[in-house]
Amino acid sequence: FAGLAGQGQTEALLSIYDAATRHGAARTKVAFVAGDRGRDGVFPVWSIAQNLDLRWLLGGAKRKRGLVDFAAARELVEAWRAKIGIRGASMNAGILSLSGGNQQKVLFARALACDAELILMDDPTRGVDVGTKRDIYQLVHEEAAKGRTFIWYTTENEELSHCDRTYVFRSAAVTRVLHADERTEEALLAASFEDQAA
Repeated sequence: FAGLAGQGQTEALLSIYDAATRHGAARTKVAFVAGDRGRDGVFPVWSIAQNLDLRWLLGGAKRKRGLVDFAAARELVEAWRAKIGIRGASMNAGILSLSGGNQQKVLFARALACDAELILMDDPTRGVDVGTKRDIYQLVHEEAAKGRTFIWYTTENEELSHCDRTYVFRSAAVTRVLHADERTEEALLAASFEDQAA
């Protein structure tokens, strides 16, 4: 999703999430990566490990005799710690002990460590460093190659090169759908000021 900021992209993501998780719907397993990690992403009083693997809280963790299998949970956390490249910090340390970029990596790992088929991302690399962005792009490509679907809102046009199709929003409506070979700065700018789908 692209276009000028505040044109309904986040609301569209939330609508997709609601439709996928609504009771009684033909449910798609979905995960959401928040862009505003301080407001919508991290649980500030919890550890890195607790923030990464919420299944123990939500009832999705592996269980032994009805109890959470903490050994399996630790194994998952350590596997993703290595995959997202968090070094030095104990996974039992508070999430706020990490830099903002590493906190965002934890949010990505949380989404990817579950079995969601659809990953929704709300401007997820806003305010993170170039190295973290590169790591996140690599994770997205690896997981997409395994068959997962990513719907990604970004305010950074250069990130659209990682997408197959770009839906440009204006006034909460899609004005144009651009395929990879059509996606130029000029086309994005023009579509951002159109009033209806072309």
